[in-house]
Amino acid sequence: MFGSKNNKENIMANNNQVNNVDTIISQETQIKGDVSFSGTMHLLGRVEGSITSETDNDMLVISETGSVNGSIKTGNLDINGTVEGDITVTSKMEVSSKARINGNIYYVNIEMETGSQVNGQLIYQGGEITPLVNKKAEKNE
Repeated sequence: MFGSKNNKENIMANNNQVNNVDTIISQETQIKGDVSFSGTMHLLGRVEGSITSETDNDMLVISETGSVNGSIKTGNLDINGTVEGDITVTSKMEVSSKARINGNIYYVNIEMETGSQVNGQLIYQGGEITPLVNKKAEKNE
């Protein structure tokens, strides 16, 4: 009635701020099998199988309630849930404080918060790295 148009527009604007999520797997959903996605997928439920994105620009968000029992291969990953399996991220990975990962992480760019747990190896997959020894030698010249 009063201001209903403005309230409706505000609700619509807030819904668009969900980063244009293409796929949502809700908290009450359990998938048994492999999942392939493109765009942005938000996982609140459970997947028993591998998750693979189609491009390096795709984004997987695993919320605190989300869990994966299988491997993950994606361009970008933001995790605050649980993963039992290896993870390969070709662009950026953010590991939030409540994330629990049991498996190796193959990464290019990773950011980890205090409190997160990784039981496995962190394996850098980027280009050549200039050793610190060479950088010190260059400064002395």
